[in-house]
Amino acid sequence: LSRAQRTLSKSLKEFNFECIGSTQTDDEQVIADSLKQFGKLISAIEEERDNMLDRAHEQILLPLEEFRKLHIGGVKENKKKYDKKTAKFCQAQERFLNMSSKKSSPAVIEVS
Repeated sequence: LSRAQRTLSKSLKEFNFECIGSTQTDDEQVIADSLKQFGKLISAIEEERDNMLDRAHEQILLPLEEFRKLHIGGVKENKKKYDKKTAKFCQAQERFLNMSSKKSSPAVIEVS
């Protein structure tokens, strides 16, 4: 879109009436000047849009990306470590409980 508007702006700035006689009429000159001014205005708007997008990228997107990498990425890594340690702990508990239930089963049978 920006490229199309820049092309339109350039075309409007370079616009020139083809006249039959040697000079343009007053109306043709006014229209040509108006189109050139409009082309300059479109060009200025596109420049400001580029500046605005550059500033937004520098002031908003880069800090957000840095925050995401540092804080959110760190939390995800810590969660993975926590999940691994929790899984190991649960496995150790299950092994211990299986061993103690096997040991206590004969004792329960003898008491009965």
